[in-house]
Parts: sequence; C-alpha cells; structure tokens
Amino acid sequence: MSVAENIPVSEETYSQILELRRPGKSLDDTLARLVESVKKQRLTDDIEDVMTRNEFVELIL
Repeated sequence: MSVAENIPVSEETYSQILELRRPGKSLDDTLARLVESVKKQRLTDDIEDVMTRNEFVELIL
C-alpha cells in the first residue's frame, strides 16, 4: 500500500538522498534501504554494548 505524504526536508538533505539513490531505484527504495541499514546498526550497537558489559542470560533449551 502506498501513502502519499509530504515530508519537508532541506534542499541539502534532498540532494544527499538523491546521491544515495541507486540506478533504477525510487526514493522509496532508497529510504527503505537506509531505514534497514540504521536498524541493523542499532542492533549491532546493542549487541556490542551487552558484550562490553558482560550481561548475558543463560538460555535453557
């Protein structure tokens, strides 16, 4: 499902998003890829944080 929304961004931000767009891909594709990238980085950061603090929980299987 597609939602039509106007999201105000500066000209600089818009230009940077366009620079990140891959050939043949839409702005929606680009933003979705960037969102996934940030989500993966957050997960990696969380895992590294837990490893640094040695906070592990035993899993009983």
